[in-house]
Amino acid sequence: MKVKAISLSWFRGAADAVSLEPNCKSMVIYGENGAGKSSFVDAIEYVLNGKIGHLAHEYSGKHQEKAVPNTHKPEKAKTELSLKFADDSELRMEINANGSSTTSGADSGGINTWDYRRTVLRQNEVAAFILDTKGEKYSTLLPLLGLEQLELAASNLRQLVKSIEQQSKIKEMKGALKAIQVKRIATFSTNTDDQIIEKIEGLYAKHCRVKTDKKDTVLYCIELELVLEATITRFSSNQKRYLAIQSVAEADPKSCVKAVRSASIKLAEVAEPLIAERLEVLESAGTFAEKLGHGTEVKCPACGQSVAVEAFQSHVTAERKRLQKIIETFDTRKTALGALSDCITLLKTNAGQADAKPWRDELVEGGLTSSFAYLDKLDIQSLRKACSEDELATIESNLLPIVDAAAKASQQAPPDIREISLDKAIVETGKAILAAREQAIFIDRTEALISFLNALEQGIRNEIKHRSKSIMGEISADIRTMWSVLHPLETIEDVSLYLPEDADKAIDVSLKFHGVPLESPRLTLSEGYRNSLGLCIFLAMAKREAAKDRPLFLDDVVVSLDRNHRGMLVGLLEKDFTKRQVVVLTHDREWYAELRHMLDSNNWTFRTLLPYVTPDIGIRWSTSTTTFGDARAQLDDRPDSAGNDARKIMDVELALITESFQIRMPYMRGEKNDRRMAHDFLERLLADGKKCFQKKVGQDYVAHVDALTVLEQADRLLVAWGNRASHSFDVVRPEAEKLIDTCEKALEQFKCESCKKVVWFAGAEGPEWVQCQCGEIRWRYGKA
Repeated sequence: MKVKAISLSWFRGAADAVSLEPNCKSMVIYGENGAGKSSFVDAIEYVLNGKIGHLAHEYSGKHQEKAVPNTHKPEKAKTELSLKFADDSELRMEINANGSSTTSGADSGGINTWDYRRTVLRQNEVAAFILDTKGEKYSTLLPLLGLEQLELAASNLRQLVKSIEQQSKIKEMKGALKAIQVKRIATFSTNTDDQIIEKIEGLYAKHCRVKTDKKDTVLYCIELELVLEATITRFSSNQKRYLAIQSVAEADPKSCVKAVRSASIKLAEVAEPLIAERLEVLESAGTFAEKLGHGTEVKCPACGQSVAVEAFQSHVTAERKRLQKIIETFDTRKTALGALSDCITLLKTNAGQADAKPWRDELVEGGLTSSFAYLDKLDIQSLRKACSEDELATIESNLLPIVDAAAKASQQAPPDIREISLDKAIVETGKAILAAREQAIFIDRTEALISFLNALEQGIRNEIKHRSKSIMGEISADIRTMWSVLHPLETIEDVSLYLPEDADKAIDVSLKFHGVPLESPRLTLSEGYRNSLGLCIFLAMAKREAAKDRPLFLDDVVVSLDRNHRGMLVGLLEKDFTKRQVVVLTHDREWYAELRHMLDSNNWTFRTLLPYVTPDIGIRWSTSTTTFGDARAQLDDRPDSAGNDARKIMDVELALITESFQIRMPYMRGEKNDRRMAHDFLERLLADGKKCFQKKVGQDYVAHVDALTVLEQADRLLVAWGNRASHSFDVVRPEAEKLIDTCEKALEQFKCESCKKVVWFAGAEGPEWVQCQCGEIRWRYGKA
């Protein structure tokens, strides 16, 4: 629904109540930088988003309570805003001191269904979109394509998979299974599960000697452990010593070191520089990315660069895929390091038993002092994280002699001790293997569930891609059409949105540059062209909302466009948005003057803001649609600047007027044609005006003498005081003030007092003149 008025009170730059009143028409607002025009756009953004994006920083307060209210708001005054719509419904908001707000009429004009990115475009947002990463573009455009719910479903599935992985601890369980597999091979070689069960049942029959019904094999293992422990407690001290030595001898650090070394060699064959560090950071970054929300920027823990959340998540995912083989090899090495650490831990524990102390003391005296000292001081936790070749060699040189000595000493042990030790190892490993079968089933089920959810997510993403391609095809056609209007006959063509193949959550812009296809406009386009492209994309998106009759707010979007391309924007607005309410805000005085001349006054209104003075005075409207308010603002301090501004305004306005009247100017070479000044135009206007500028008196037309007199006065003052103001400091306030008043009055001569339309408003009965709407004044350019 069209907007009738936007009213502000002590909101941003506003002081006492001030209203922007387009009355459901399109509108152009001029104000120099800092005049407060963007406060009205801030109000729209605040209503739609509950905050103002460009104020989102640490100094604005948690709820922007330090930034939204006018800094000089009186204690008892209220910070308020309101929007009035075509049906006279009204939305009102009051912003409290703590930044919270209360709203009444919240559904007025259907504003709850408005989308900020289809409603408001600011100058900084134009270029930012083109410079965004493809992930950021995806986040920006997906809601505008109407596919946000599908993306939400896909993201929820991805988060569900992450949650299942975390809560099930499937990675840890798979690592534990790998470690058990290593023990299985060491203890049972290639025995099958049935053969292992048969061995355990045999040990049960041997040691328990009880005839029982068939039991669970794991229960057999538990009973066997109890029986074997009871047997061991009855051993003599000498038997216990041999049993402790045997447990030391059963450690196999040699095989564990060999496994770590083999994995390290494989990793070195495929590794990139600092691969271990990169994978660690990637793992941390992945966890970090999963906890982030949407629509914000973070510093990447890997490189410190500020990256949009969506782009960062895509980057982490892409890196994981690229490094998958390396990650698998890295995981294998990690498992091998875990097995080595467990082996050394067990060795350390067994060598430290009280029953092994006499044997250990003998070895210390026999020359293994340094080996046991190394074993005692070894930091096993750090070993789990990293282990270099030098450290592996040190482990071999220090720990293998201990194991060899234990193996040699255990040969002297009685057969029953060796047998008990072997049986105990079989029972312990067998119990772990049998228990791991349940874990393996759980892992298989969990992986099947994860695979199903991943497939479901991929199906949704495929649907997003399918729908996106269809919608983006339509939008791209509009973008190309709008681009051709802004940049006719230029060598940049075939502008389109597309979905890159290398990422799920990505959108980018392709084009042809002098016939060469490019995957991104960032490669070749200048800042002005990038801004034009961003503007075309925004307007193409906004065009899709045409049926919903929502207004568009364009806040200083042509800052980086040159004069030629700014002029083309008028044609674009008139071609595609005649039925839409468009509010254009600009600080460009020349462009504002052009818009006043080029846009249809039946559909457009024009207002100017006075320069900002102080916060307690706030935003002020000029009583005139011209920009002479800028000049008057300098009368007190710089009358020469005021006079110079008046002359510059006349330079622009009179150039547009003479063009509308098709006045023939003397030929001048090169750029001199574009450097004509007010006096040049007034000379021709006065000369031709004696025949061409007419006013209706009764049924006849006579020369508009009054208008020509005012134009002549303006010309004299411009020559006398305007030029002096431009080149010296000799103009005083009364002179500058009279110059401004006379110039403003001169421009008013081209507007009809009756119908309030300019003389070039419409053609009359033939191609020889233009006139106001009612025909009271006209310019007969055919008589010049």
